[in-house]
Amino acid sequence: MKGILPILMLAILILPYSMAIDLGDLEWKDGKLFGKYVPSGMEGVISCYSSGKHIMDIVYRNDSIELDIKYFDNLEKIIERNPFLKDEFENSIIPLNIRGSSFHIEYAGCVVELHDVPTRFLRVEADKIVVSGINYNVSVEDSNSLTLSGENFSAILISDGGIEYDGSIITAHSDLMLASFMQEEEKLEESIRNRTMGGEITIMDYSVNDTDYISYFGNVSVVPAEISKEGIVLRVTGDHTSGGKILKINLGKKVCKAGFRIKFDGIPVVKADSFDDIMNPDDDGIMPEYYNISTDEGEILLITIPHFSEHQISIEFITENVWATVAAIAMGIIFILLAAAYMFRK
Repeated sequence: MKGILPILMLAILILPYSMAIDLGDLEWKDGKLFGKYVPSGMEGVISCYSSGKHIMDIVYRNDSIELDIKYFDNLEKIIERNPFLKDEFENSIIPLNIRGSSFHIEYAGCVVELHDVPTRFLRVEADKIVVSGINYNVSVEDSNSLTLSGENFSAILISDGGIEYDGSIITAHSDLMLASFMQEEEKLEESIRNRTMGGEITIMDYSVNDTDYISYFGNVSVVPAEISKEGIVLRVTGDHTSGGKILKINLGKKVCKAGFRIKFDGIPVVKADSFDDIMNPDDDGIMPEYYNISTDEGEILLITIPHFSEHQISIEFITENVWATVAAIAMGIIFILLAAAYMFRK
């Protein structure tokens, strides 16, 4: 029994296993939103206007995000005797939807969608969106996008309705999307700007009910069909007129140590020649490709979807033969001991 125990312990140590990616867990408390990635360097105020009215402020601070509902300011004369009544109105009337790492609110013509994943993502829909109180370098890319950069934060902002910067404030029309990637992923900003990044799914836990999906431009959808420590199966649909897209899959920190096999509608997917190659989803005809990136947050897969309707992506994690590995290690130790004994005997 004593001889078997070390071998069992060794097997446990070297057994490859899957671990969910470390995500922020959103919490709503006293009118503020707390999480892990949501603030993370972003500071400033994002204001929503609908039908000419100032509806809401999204106030980014170092430790939290605060929602200030300006729409309720008209009630000040009624509740001026009890300032706490305003908070009660807001908390009881505003329909907040928080699920793990995702947050959604829709009120008076202003829609806010936020994801607290390593890719910090915010989408706001309103007649006009104004970003103020920022202390970043602002680079205007074109009439629909600009880049924020600072000491510990960088992000790309995109608006379908147009975006302007006057030296102090940013004004967007119709909608505003903010995406900020981890340092190892900053090159992905170009795929957002070019609209070749279709969506992103994060495995929060290896369970069908625990994933977080972001559709960047609303024309790609991913539904997890099967998720386990052996692998995952995803159903992907999209708008066939929008061209090829890239799908980003966040797998986790300790996943598929021995490798993985990827299939697209049952056909094996080959690895792209380089990162630049995977950034062009239309350069290989109808054949999909994949590319993997290792980051501090875990393994990331980029898979090109060259054409759309409905497809199935399966990722099978290759597990090592534990006992073969243990036997190989044991034989190596025996060989070293025999060699040492031989040398000392001489």
